[in-house]
Amino acid sequence: MTDKKTFGSFIKIRRTEKNYSQKDLAEILCVSESAISKWERGVSYPDITLITDICRVLDISEHELITASTDTDTRKMKYEARKFRAIRDAWFWTPTISYGVALVTCFICNLAVNHTLSWFFVVLAALICAYTFVPTVTCFFESKKLLAFTVSTYLSVCLLLFTCAVYTNDLSWFLTACIGILMGYVLLFVPILLSKTNYSRYKFIISVTVTLVLTVLMMIHIRIWQSFMLGNAILMAVYGFVPVIICTAVCAFRLHALLKAGICTAISGITLYCANHVATVLFGPSSVSSYQVDFHNWEQCLNGNVQLIVLLLFLFVSAVFFVIGFFRVRRNNK
Repeated sequence: MTDKKTFGSFIKIRRTEKNYSQKDLAEILCVSESAISKWERGVSYPDITLITDICRVLDISEHELITASTDTDTRKMKYEARKFRAIRDAWFWTPTISYGVALVTCFICNLAVNHTLSWFFVVLAALICAYTFVPTVTCFFESKKLLAFTVSTYLSVCLLLFTCAVYTNDLSWFLTACIGILMGYVLLFVPILLSKTNYSRYKFIISVTVTLVLTVLMMIHIRIWQSFMLGNAILMAVYGFVPVIICTAVCAFRLHALLKAGICTAISGITLYCANHVATVLFGPSSVSSYQVDFHNWEQCLNGNVQLIVLLLFLFVSAVFFVIGFFRVRRNNK
């Protein structure tokens, strides 16, 4: 502890800031007024059992009392913590109260105008959906807040869609919409959720693969309501997703970044070049001639020539990546 005079001056300053007289402080601490005077004059120290009470009454930390100095950093941290809690509480209660007022207002208006509850349930579902986004339900969870946010927002959106489907008496599109939204959630949140797990290396493979499965399920559901060639559509979807899955798998390998870029560039070029040919095989030979290659006949073979040039460009870039990556790996291994 610092010397008695410095300690006494500090006690006096803090007491004055709190607008306490020596008598007031003595009564609060259950000591004599002369004891307070002795502390402030540097005659004696307070009893060790009074330290906690003194800190509480003068609003200081034990470290500040012992060192007889203001801990600016600690006070700044406490101030910022209080400010953060105030902002957090305002962020929670302001929209919560607003949603409550809006809900009660719509409830009364629906009963007053329609004499029954009809569109009120759409408003209720919409407000629940809005609540999961702002202020969100994450404040009720100590951990896994992102998972809670992901699940709650998705379920609330599905609830809103279901309420609208029931209100319009048309459920045909509901499942398709839910699967489509789930695809977006999988692509956006699954890599983030898996980033701190044992599967972090495979997060993009898992995300894209699950999206492919959901795409096939959505096509099957749409096929129930509409007539189209389901098998060919599924094959085309698989053709589009498989190269992406392969590229994400390549990125999971422990290879040099340029080697990965070379492989992915080559796969992308080949996929783009073959896409029209695959579509022609699956959906009909109506434009086979337009994809023929003949650099002496650009008028009739424009598409084929351009596609071949694009493929060669992709392969050239891929080769450049491979060469640079190979020499860098070789240099690093020396």
